[in-house]
Amino acid sequence: MLFFPLFFRDAFVRQTFLGFDTFVEVTLPRRYAFLFSEIDVLVRRYDALWNRFSSQSLVHRINTASSWVPLDEETFNLLKEAFALSQKTRGMFCPLIGGLVDLWGFPRTPRVPEPWEIARELQVIRESTIMFDERERSVLRRGGAQLDLGGIAKGYFVDLLTQLLRERNVGSFLINAGGTVSGLGRVWKVGVLHPRRAGLLGRIAVNGLCVSTSADTFRFFEVDGKRYHHILNPQSGYPGSTFVSVTVVASRGTVADVLSTALMAGDESFLAQVLQEFPDVAVLAVRKDGEIFFSPKMQEIFEGNREP
Repeated sequence: MLFFPLFFRDAFVRQTFLGFDTFVEVTLPRRYAFLFSEIDVLVRRYDALWNRFSSQSLVHRINTASSWVPLDEETFNLLKEAFALSQKTRGMFCPLIGGLVDLWGFPRTPRVPEPWEIARELQVIRESTIMFDERERSVLRRGGAQLDLGGIAKGYFVDLLTQLLRERNVGSFLINAGGTVSGLGRVWKVGVLHPRRAGLLGRIAVNGLCVSTSADTFRFFEVDGKRYHHILNPQSGYPGSTFVSVTVVASRGTVADVLSTALMAGDESFLAQVLQEFPDVAVLAVRKDGEIFFSPKMQEIFEGNREP
């Protein structure tokens, strides 16, 4: 599910970049358009570092090395935050899920794996970890699980770009990295697409907040009438089956991105855990039967039809 700004004024200009396997749209006041070239460099740099399918990326190097891998500061901090959030979500967000994603054949050749294949990969994940050396700023992968930052990289990049624009004294802007959005300086009306029919569920008013949606809308396949999407539950090994769309609003894109991913993979009990562990976030979740859940904080900022 994608977010998009509902309107632009003549004072704003927008440019689109390709990175993180999606489109990164940045809207700035016209007088700051000169920053687009710097933003383009950042998108290319971090996409190249964090894309596990590129043999030149740091993630690929970590996944194939048998020794410590030195990292740049941002990648090291990203990995630390990824594993901290994995622990806080009790493993429902899993940075070592790459092998399981490959088992399901995403994104190119999707298939339903055999149960024994899933069980074997889950065992590999349980026996694997990433070790950190703070002094040398390096990491070591222990075990055979594959690092995959697909559930956090966009959100972390949105936070990096938000920080850059603040440092450049840009007072108003909107960033949309494939459904992870950061808006500042005005009340941006962000549309939330309905996961099963054309049109909007409604709008979220964003100013100084980040929004992320995960859904089964764009990356899925069907076998015998059953839909299988790409957001996998790290505990069962199968796609999440409770929700068809989850939207999370948080103060940082990293948290919003991780929680929308984890909630799509989880169930009702995990939703209750998230609301307890992350009391400052707002959640909108569309259940498989079409019923829509609004957390109290989401009710305060959501505008639109609340009927399924």
